[in-house]
Amino acid sequence: MDSTYVGLEVFQCQFERFSFEHTWIGDRVGELMLGPRGGGMLEFQHAMVFALPDGGAHEVHGDILAWYLAHGGPGGSLGYPLTDEKRTPTGHGRYNVFENGTVGWLPGTGAFLMGSVRTA
Repeated sequence: MDSTYVGLEVFQCQFERFSFEHTWIGDRVGELMLGPRGGGMLEFQHAMVFALPDGGAHEVHGDILAWYLAHGGPGGSLGYPLTDEKRTPTGHGRYNVFENGTVGWLPGTGAFLMGSVRTA
């Protein structure tokens, strides 16, 4: 068994568990894709789920997903998501935290980078 197959198998388990726990993302609509730094991505009806080999699958959806993908996705300066999409403390907006920054969303504004991207 080669390491690519083992990697795909690990991601498949993460994505199956994620979709079981988050049924709102809908059915799988794409094929498992390998991403930068050995990560994986899988598209569902209502979200895209990203994971790294050491664990932790997280979803990104809607305008934040569109912004993230337009700015390089996991291969861009933000890296992989560290959280699922969350509500802001005021309840008026949403955001995802990524390895190197945060993307927010507000009604009437859309998705935007919150602060600057952290660099190593």
